[in-house]
Amino acid sequence: MIRAVLVDLGDTLVHLSRAWNDVFQDNLNSLHAFLKSEGMNSDFDEFAKSFVHEYEGASAISHLYKVEVPMQDIVARVLRKNKLKDAEGNLVQGAIEEFYKPEIEAWQTYPDTVQTLTALHELGFRMGLISNAKSDWAVRAILDKCDISRFFETIVTSAAVLKRKPRFDIFMQALTALGVKSSETIFIGDSLQADVLGAKTARMRSIHVCREPVTDSCCVVPDVTVSSLTQALEQVINWNNALRERTTPKLSV
Repeated sequence: MIRAVLVDLGDTLVHLSRAWNDVFQDNLNSLHAFLKSEGMNSDFDEFAKSFVHEYEGASAISHLYKVEVPMQDIVARVLRKNKLKDAEGNLVQGAIEEFYKPEIEAWQTYPDTVQTLTALHELGFRMGLISNAKSDWAVRAILDKCDISRFFETIVTSAAVLKRKPRFDIFMQALTALGVKSSETIFIGDSLQADVLGAKTARMRSIHVCREPVTDSCCVVPDVTVSSLTQALEQVINWNNALRERTTPKLSV
């Protein structure tokens, strides 16, 4: 029987309402204004160049080694470069929250997200979320803003685990938290490289949500490909019904 469903967040349950480059620019503006109010002297262009250098360097390491360089580390390095001291340990967190404000507002659910999560919950599946993200705080803020954190018994982020999908570790943490086996679990996500490959590494069934043509340079094959969360829900139900029929003893006449 299928006991649990794990899902990805970005571009699976939620999507940006504006282009990423525009959102990122607003993130930088928000962070710069905050740090200026805290005594930073750098103008925007100088600050943006410094931050992007740190951000892109961290992203390159994450992509290459599948480990997470959390936003706390990135911001702390930027503060040091700009000679700002975090004496009480609050400046880094405040900077992170200001940086992500525009982005959090830009995320919104797909039309069938809440309906799908509600149905899975009512069918009795244990549910968890696994997200590659530089900030655990930001992921939880996005879930709260979209009013979908209530569906998940466990939320596992690469920022907290310091390992990224498709690494085995991050999937196992979610399975352990839910107390289920990989054979009893389905993973739903939009990325072949992170979600489908990771699920297969953890020996879970995988559903690839493919709303647009695939650009992932990954040869892994999902168990099923769908174009919406509604179709993913139907597949979970079909699999579960098939397994139930297979394990239900037949009465002899």
